[in-house]
Amino acid sequence: MLEHLEEIRENIFRYLEARIELFTLETRSKIEEGVVVGIHGVVLALLGSMTLIFLFCLLAAYLNEVLDSRYLGFLIVAGFFLILTLVWAAAKDAMKGRIRVFAYSAIKKSQEKKAEEKAEAVKDLMEKTDGIGPNR
Repeated sequence: MLEHLEEIRENIFRYLEARIELFTLETRSKIEEGVVVGIHGVVLALLGSMTLIFLFCLLAAYLNEVLDSRYLGFLIVAGFFLILTLVWAAAKDAMKGRIRVFAYSAIKKSQEKKAEEKAEAVKDLMEKTDGIGPNR
């Protein structure tokens, strides 16, 4: 009986060690994925920004041709961005609120997912150890 309990104890410890190793590997995988997605996003944002800059320069040059002016096209494009900047600055509080709501919901989803994973791990452990107690 004592040997059987010792074997069960060793199996439980091996199971816990395997779960810890699995958690470590999953965490490492998530971090690597986050870094890759982050770098991809930064490069994509940089390329998109450069493309937009050149497109707006092209638009300004086209407006210069259409309006037969050297600077009026650039003035129109700059005015557009000035108005856009003023609208963005005026909506500062509303934008902060929307960003907070988005961040809160993302954090909440992440916490709920972690809680579900913990509950499932405990359930798995309980199923594997069910019937091991001294009354059985």
